[in-house]
Amino acid sequence: MLNSQYLQFDIAATERFPALLELFEALQCEKQIVNDLVDGILSDEDYHPKKETNWRDYLDGEANAWFADVFNLDSEEGKVYQQLWELTEPQLRFDHPMFQFPGNWDFDSMIDSLFDKECTYDQLVRLSPAEGKLIYTPLALPFGGTESLVALIEAFGQTVTFDSWHEGPHKRRVVGWNFDRALELVAAGQGVTWENVPVN
Repeated sequence: MLNSQYLQFDIAATERFPALLELFEALQCEKQIVNDLVDGILSDEDYHPKKETNWRDYLDGEANAWFADVFNLDSEEGKVYQQLWELTEPQLRFDHPMFQFPGNWDFDSMIDSLFDKECTYDQLVRLSPAEGKLIYTPLALPFGGTESLVALIEAFGQTVTFDSWHEGPHKRRVVGWNFDRALELVAAGQGVTWENVPVN
């Protein structure tokens, strides 16, 4: 087991903190069951945490709206994205900001990520009226990163200000998606290169 880590955040939406805490505590309990199954302490081949609870019931209206603001891969723009992805060299797909599209995490993807992480969820505490902290402990490396934990916090109107895993501010992805440029490249049968889509 590694040392505990944390995400510190500004409580920008005080009235929404209790809803965040309620969801965190439910996830914490369910995650402990997942960890016990992995460790062989419990055994149930049919168990899956997403089936145990309707996790959406924990969301308030604003969190539902936050999770609805996702990039739709089934839209025309999403199909162009997928075509450009196929035309581009594999390494550039992960390195180039052009493939960082706008929007928030999809709710189901976030829940999957939270249960797949190799960690325990230790505590979500209010440090002061304006500041909170989510504490977790990685169990292995790689453990799954902090992105979905940040999404959980920020979906409830709070703002992550410090990520101990990164020893500073949370490393946010740089959105470089440009639909017009993507249309041009796909029409020309070209993938993204550093030359045809320069980064400033």
